[in-house]
Amino acid sequence: MIVSLRLAAALSLALLSFSVSAVPSNGRPEWGVYCVQGRLTVEQKQIEELKRVFGGDVCRLDQDPSLVGAREKVQRLGGPGAGCSCEM
Repeated sequence: MIVSLRLAAALSLALLSFSVSAVPSNGRPEWGVYCVQGRLTVEQKQIEELKRVFGGDVCRLDQDPSLVGAREKVQRLGGPGAGCSCEM
């Protein structure tokens, strides 16, 4: 019983630290402007999560604390779904 309680406590702590790391120090999640498989998109997900879902063909081009700001940046780059590249 003690071992299972310690395991549960360790798992809870690990999940808490993961969820806290996804939020910047100001307490609000950032909106990212990403190139995902050659197309522009705005996501609130972390880049690691997008890479797990879409493979390695993901890069963050910019970020903004607001959805409106992130959408404006995407518009300046050609709009949602416009072609992009992670090649530098």
